[in-house]
Amino acid sequence: MVKKIIVRFKANKILAILCILTIVALLLGIFYITILNKANKNLIYENSNNYLNYIRNNKVNNLKTFGNAFIAGESIVIVDWLLGISLIGIPIVIFILLFKSFLTSFTFISILYNFKLKGILFAGVYIIPLIFNLLILFLLTYYSINFSVMIFNYFFRKKEYNRRVIVKRYSKVLFLSFIAVLIASLMEGFMVPYVLKFIYF
Repeated sequence: MVKKIIVRFKANKILAILCILTIVALLLGIFYITILNKANKNLIYENSNNYLNYIRNNKVNNLKTFGNAFIAGESIVIVDWLLGISLIGIPIVIFILLFKSFLTSFTFISILYNFKLKGILFAGVYIIPLIFNLLILFLLTYYSINFSVMIFNYFFRKKEYNRRVIVKRYSKVLFLSFIAVLIASLMEGFMVPYVLKFIYF
């Protein structure tokens, strides 16, 4: 099983490079908390604590949280998908993926750092939609880069592709990404607040 995965990674350089870069970004997010000054660490703690207080006092606007998450998520999906059509979009889609990877791990470790053992469940539940979004973004980035490479090969290296099949597959990726972001937004807007309230209050 492991050998098959290694062989597949060697054969698919784009996937291997994306995985390595994403892991590096995740690690940077984990260690970034160690170089923050005390004021920034306190600010992170206050924001996390305020979020829990909103949940405790039933002040979380679930529809607004869902709406904001949905708009932000779908905007990134559209931008990434459109950048895949261009030949200059690869650096941008990679940057977006790495930045999101960094933020996801930083958010997780910040909660653990500030709340210690009490924050394990908090971080674990809060991070679920973020991880879901990160997986969506990873797959979309992978297909965007592949699509850009195919366009480059088609126009500049004169390689032949079944354009109808490729465009149809790339459009299907966009549709599936929309659905996945919708699910992640529902989790962020409704599931996370209710589960945290059940656990802590």
